[in-house]
This record gives sequence, structure tokens and C-alpha cells, in this order.
Amino acid sequence: MDNKLSRRDALKVMGIGAGTLFLPSESKAKTNLSMPASHKKVDIVIVGAGTGGMIASARLRRAAPNANITIIAPNKIHLYQAGQVFVAAGLYMQNDITAKTSELLEDNVKWVQDEVTSFEPDKNFVQTAKNGKIEYDYLIVALGLEYNYEAIKGLSADMIGHNGVASIYLNDVKKGVSKAGLSTNVWMNSIQEDASEKSVKVLYTQPDTSIKGVGADLDILFLSNDYFKGHGGNKGGDVSKNIENIYATPHNYLFPFNKYDKVIQNRVKKAGNINTLFEHNLIEIDSQKKIAIFKDASGKEIQEKYDYIHITPPMQAPKVFRDSLLSIKDGKYKGYMDVNPKTLQHNRYKNVFGIGDILGIPLAKTGGSAQVQGVVLQDNVTAAIENKKFPQKYNGYTVSPVKLKYGEVLLAEFNKKKALPTFWLDPYKPRWIWWELDLHVMRYAYFSLMMRGMM
Repeated sequence: MDNKLSRRDALKVMGIGAGTLFLPSESKAKTNLSMPASHKKVDIVIVGAGTGGMIASARLRRAAPNANITIIAPNKIHLYQAGQVFVAAGLYMQNDITAKTSELLEDNVKWVQDEVTSFEPDKNFVQTAKNGKIEYDYLIVALGLEYNYEAIKGLSADMIGHNGVASIYLNDVKKGVSKAGLSTNVWMNSIQEDASEKSVKVLYTQPDTSIKGVGADLDILFLSNDYFKGHGGNKGGDVSKNIENIYATPHNYLFPFNKYDKVIQNRVKKAGNINTLFEHNLIEIDSQKKIAIFKDASGKEIQEKYDYIHITPPMQAPKVFRDSLLSIKDGKYKGYMDVNPKTLQHNRYKNVFGIGDILGIPLAKTGGSAQVQGVVLQDNVTAAIENKKFPQKYNGYTVSPVKLKYGEVLLAEFNKKKALPTFWLDPYKPRWIWWELDLHVMRYAYFSLMMRGMM
């Protein structure tokens, strides 16, 4: 494999990147409808107006032009959540990652600004807080995840941004607001200032639950440390020699795909000031004494003192969904949506489909995953309306552009079994071109193309 990237090749990648990045090569030939559009008059209800819900509404609007499509969601503002990392890094402003929900919706998609209070799949309706019962012929569930900071004893969401505690996930998608990026940026600068005068110990933690945006906590680890070395616009100089970084994870790996994990672990070793605690799950925090308490694989409790801590919270499906007939009732994916992992159709209710973080399937909780799922959903829902065989299968595509430093990204594209690289380049080599695409192209592509169902 030729790993060299000429200037011409780079321009070509930049040119096609907006339309194909985060779309695996196995799926490229299937981005157009393999089913003719259905012209039947049916009622389609979509619950959630995050990435998955917006993609579903845009694609189904074209796939079923005569359908009555209703999207139910409370948020007036839509967040480009992947951009929170770049806000933290000082490269985006907060308004760079927001847009009005009303301006992203396709024409003739009805928006009910409300919340679902119960799912009634046996009766084909959802109950809402303010608009009562909304019936459907087909239901698309596109709910995001809840951040359960309170699952860690001594921690609550309102503690983020105080006493040295940060979290890049801190946002409220129902209100369309995010404090994650700005508060993490302040946190980074506070560490930089302290480390100019004394030794500082910084903890980074990961939960033992499924998480969305896999790799975001690693982004903060690597970008922060690079910033402490005087990069990323930091004019305070290199203070990294005074900083001990510790990354604690309940797993025996840093990244959930072995070949990408090797690249990341090698980068950790080369950093010189990053240590790892494997099989350490954060269970409690004392933010006043600055002590984190972990439970290791044997069940033993271990205390770690810190000066600053970045926490990735435990995550779960929203309670209204966990309590519904549509959720998995036990096992690894308890509370998540009980779907066929290939067709995205509910295993028991055949007129119900899912997209995005809510799915009870391996990995696949990223914006790029929802993008690929949107193609599958578009075709398979159309086939269901026409009572035909499903033409599409989701391959489990997951993507994480892990930011190893300012100006360098490891573009990890994979599923549970193998790497799924989009481009011809060595997928295990970090590159500046992926940084350029992620920073300068993807935000525009997200709002202008992905939200319109055009990529």
C-alpha cells in the first residue's frame, strides 16, 4: 500500500472528503435508494432531533414523498456535538457548533416541539407531554443517551467546571446548550497556569458503560498534553514536565479495536508523562479533598489523589425508553433498543425502526455511524411500506477521528470484526490530512450535507 500523500492527492481527499469521509467503502455503492420511492400515504413519526433523527427525517422525506412525517423533539437548537472537542481546544467558538432546528428541517416535515412521555407500540402511538397522543404507521426512534454523572458517588452534573472537575460531554441536548467545550478550555488553561509553578496530577476517567463519541476522552487527553507542551496556540511555554497525566479505564485496552489500540498505546508511551490504569472503574469522588476512588478487576477499592480530573460519565438510554416495551430488558444492552443489528428493524414490532445511539448493538454510537445507518433506514423503511424484502444491511460501521495532537488525527474506522477504511491510505497511520478534514470540512458537511440526508 502506498502511504505517501502528494499535494494533488491531498486536494482530492479534501474535495471528496465532505461527501465520503465517515462513510465506509463497503457502503459507498449503496448511498442511493436501491428501492424506488414509495408514494403511499402513511404516517411516519420520528422521536428525537439529534443527528440520527435529522438524518432520518431528511432521507425519508425524499424516500416517501407522500408520507406525513412528524418529528418530535424539544430542542430549538441543534448541537454539533463532535465540535465540542474543538471548542475545548480553542479552535471553535460556541456558536460554530449550533444551528436552529427549524432551519435544518426539510420542507413538509412537521415538527412537534415536545417530549414523548410513553411509547405504546401495541397501539401504534406515542404519548407526549403537551400534545397528547400521536399515532403512526411507522415509528423511528432516534433518541440520544442520558449522562448519568450521579452514578458516581459524590458527583453531580452541576459540579462540572468547579474544583478542578471537567467533562467534554457536559451538555443539554433538550435545550440545545453545551458548557462542555468552554468549561474544558478553562480547565486546560488552569492546569497550564498551575503547572508553570508546581507539579500537577491530572486524572482522565472512562466509565464501564457504553459511551457515545468513542475516543472523545482520548482527544482531551492528547490535546491537553500537547497544549501543555506549548502547542495549539498556547503561548505559556512547555510545562509538561510538571504534569503527570493518568488515564484510568475499566477495560484492559484504551480503544475498542486492537490495531488502533496499539497505535494509541504507543503514542501514550512516547508522551513520557502519561500513565495508564487498566481495569479501574471510577465509583466515587471527593471533589473537596480531590480524591477519586476506583474499583479494580478484583473488586478492591483504590484511592487516587489528583489536582484536576476529566470525567467521561456513565451513559444510558433515557428512562422513558428504558421503561418501554421497545427496550431490551436484561443483558449487556439492557435499556437500549431491541433491533436487528443489520436491518435496524425492531425485533418484535415490525413497524418500528431505530437509528443512532439508542440502538442495542455493538459500538456504533457516533455521528458517522448514524450517517451510514441513515442509508439503511431509508431503504428498509421504504421496503417495509411497500411490503418488500429489505435491500440494505448495516455493517456496524463506527468511526472515531482520534486527535493525537494539534494537527494530527488517527482516523479509526471499524466495526466489531475489522477495520473499514474509507481511503486507500494506511488506516493505522495518523495524518495531518484527517485533522484538516475534521477541523475545517466536517462541521460544514455536517450542517449542509449530513443534516440534509445528502451524505
